[in-house]
Amino acid sequence: MSKKKNKYNYWKNVCLGDGDDLSEQAIVLQANIRQNYINKYYNIWMNKFKWSGLDEEVKEQQENYIMRKFWSEGTCAAFKIKNTDLLGFTTWATNQVNMYNLPEVISLNNEHGVSDAIIPNTLQVVNKTAVIGWCQPNHKSIQAVVNYYIDRLIQVDMVINTNLQLQKMPFLVGVDAIDADKMRDIVRRILNNEIVVFADLQDLAKVQSFATQTPYIIDKLSAYKRDIEHELMTFFGIDNNDNQLEKSHISADAINANNDIINNYRTSIKDEIDKFLAQIKRVFNRDITIEDKVKPVASIHEEINGGNDNDDTNN
Repeated sequence: MSKKKNKYNYWKNVCLGDGDDLSEQAIVLQANIRQNYINKYYNIWMNKFKWSGLDEEVKEQQENYIMRKFWSEGTCAAFKIKNTDLLGFTTWATNQVNMYNLPEVISLNNEHGVSDAIIPNTLQVVNKTAVIGWCQPNHKSIQAVVNYYIDRLIQVDMVINTNLQLQKMPFLVGVDAIDADKMRDIVRRILNNEIVVFADLQDLAKVQSFATQTPYIIDKLSAYKRDIEHELMTFFGIDNNDNQLEKSHISADAINANNDIINNYRTSIKDEIDKFLAQIKRVFNRDITIEDKVKPVASIHEEINGGNDNDDTNN
């Protein structure tokens, strides 16, 4: 068996345990990483808008429900609760589409078996007795996009974890029982950063590094991971040009172009939800609005000119 193979077997069997344990540990670690990212971006999404105009008594519940359904389903239906001034929100299923391939007649999903007096079990005509809306122009859920990036982030984190473990390979010193104390003293003195260590040449030759020849790539992987998260922040419409070191290597025009993309993503989500709220206003005469908690990203020129994008220095 080759020397390289021997090193691998030592690391696998002595340091880490058997293969089954490794597989189980990797599965648990991957699941924990995934849940951590889901929690992170779910919280970012749920805190994206400030809502106004919902039913005062249950406004927090309505807001939470709508945002949760946009996250998981990408859509939500609004309807008037009979004999009240209250709105109800739930998921829905298509019964009939129109000539533009959009839902025309739907049924409201009664997820928790509440009374028919609250959620009617009859068919609803879109924009007549019920209003439906989406959070993205492609009618996909927020989670569908986030999961794509989370899968990539998990891959990077797993590689970082592997590389980190390989960097922790110990020094191995081959000794017998007689030399053990002598070698232990030499290693202790080396690790204590003594400038000069006196020992027999034969003793020093026994002190050798158990090298894996594994390159340190955590810094590169961390940079790649930041790039992925920046892409995801762009999707959420959140400024991710906060790294001044990166800015020093990128032109103002390039940063402004990225800011335009960030703002386009931000407005694409908000505009789609605004269409939903506009139909609620038209059909049910309820004025519900949303406002971004994160403001649009300003251009570099606006920052320099105190919010004025027009350079008047030559006037």
